[in-house]
Amino acid sequence: MKKLLDTLDSLTDTPLAPNGKTQVKGFGLISCSNTVHIRHVPFDTPCIILVLSGRKVMFENGRKIVCDAGGVLCVPSPRSYDLRNEPDPNTGRYRALVIPFQRPHLERLCQAHDLAGHRPEEVPCILHFKNNPLSIAAIEHYLASGADNYLLDHRLLEVLLILVREDNRLLAYVFAAKDWSQRVRAVLATDLSRKWEIAEICHRLATSESTLRRHLKREQTGFRDLLSEQRLTSALMLLLQTSLPVTRIAYDCGYQSVSRFSSNFSKRFGLPPSAFRDALNESEHTLTVSGQPIVD
Repeated sequence: MKKLLDTLDSLTDTPLAPNGKTQVKGFGLISCSNTVHIRHVPFDTPCIILVLSGRKVMFENGRKIVCDAGGVLCVPSPRSYDLRNEPDPNTGRYRALVIPFQRPHLERLCQAHDLAGHRPEEVPCILHFKNNPLSIAAIEHYLASGADNYLLDHRLLEVLLILVREDNRLLAYVFAAKDWSQRVRAVLATDLSRKWEIAEICHRLATSESTLRRHLKREQTGFRDLLSEQRLTSALMLLLQTSLPVTRIAYDCGYQSVSRFSSNFSKRFGLPPSAFRDALNESEHTLTVSGQPIVD
């Protein structure tokens, strides 16, 4: 684990601070020194979460998943989960590495290794992998790829293959229906600062406005709802993973008014973004986002 942490330190411009929120060349790195409870955290793409220190607790349909340092979680999408990040009692730090991936990665894995016949029947769910030196080594290998996107992509498949061989339920992620909401989110995510209109989304998805609205209504959502959710989700991740000013985050996520951004963020997560960031930087503090602390 030390080698992996040294690799991460080498990828950042500054050392990891106790409450550092760092974006590491496409990987999300979360670090805090207080217990953080967050409700309804959306996951728009599937991801691998490696807990580096402390403990992550996630809640799924009444099930509590506890992942200690060295353990790995795979999270399906699109989903929303309640979660809790707990610092290590000895070091006072919680740190986790988040590696997003896409369904095509699993599709290519299935094709390359003839895994289509191993399709699990289960609905995609959070998967917990205990500390496995092989998967840790593969993630270290992945992180050492530098800026070579082709090598990164290839080594990500190596990580996924190791996880699939340990639990083939991961393949259920690739067979999950790709709904229209997800397609719209994928387009919006390309540039959240843009003034999106539904006509442009329809053009990019090669469909009519009436057809798209009908599909979204069937999925119990709408274009404006998806746009708002995508912007707030991105803002939450930027607050957790970067030290960008709140004003910059607001504009990058498509808000022309910081006060409007603060109001919407507060309604969604239970407190304004400035208070959220201040709480992350306080020591010996328990932060609850959107409602009461999660009860086991």
